[in-house]
Amino acid sequence: MTRIITRVIDCWIIRRTPQGLRFLIMKRAPGRIYAGIYHCVHGKILPGETAWKAALREMFEETGQKPVRFWVADFTSSFYEAGEDRMNLVPVFAAEVETEKVQMGPEHESYSWLSLEDAMEKVSWENHQKALNAIARMMQDGFVSKKWLEIQLHES
Repeated sequence: MTRIITRVIDCWIIRRTPQGLRFLIMKRAPGRIYAGIYHCVHGKILPGETAWKAALREMFEETGQKPVRFWVADFTSSFYEAGEDRMNLVPVFAAEVETEKVQMGPEHESYSWLSLEDAMEKVSWENHQKALNAIARMMQDGFVSKKWLEIQLHES
């Protein structure tokens, strides 16, 4: 029987600019799984780790960034792995940062801060397009539910 599992996260980093919302889109490095594909922060949830803490850890590892605000996205991604016969449910997060400076890790070869429209053209997966749309909608003024989706960050 096909297993349903949650083992990875997606985290979309956003920045507010005078020109509007910008999304961090990164290109996977050669020799890596999904080489050449543009996407968000993505990574595994470690044993004993919560999904949202995995997103914060992966965000820092892949970009050197820490968010000033952080949300559960109003969207959950999913994909099927035939080799493992498992369905993956992927928690999606949005992380707002104040700086455009990114410290690239070895998993990526380049990055860009893009408008929603440009980001939609770059990403390959339909689930990434759905996540981008959901996050853009969440960040609009008047999206009342956003307050319930925000995860309060506290320095420990």
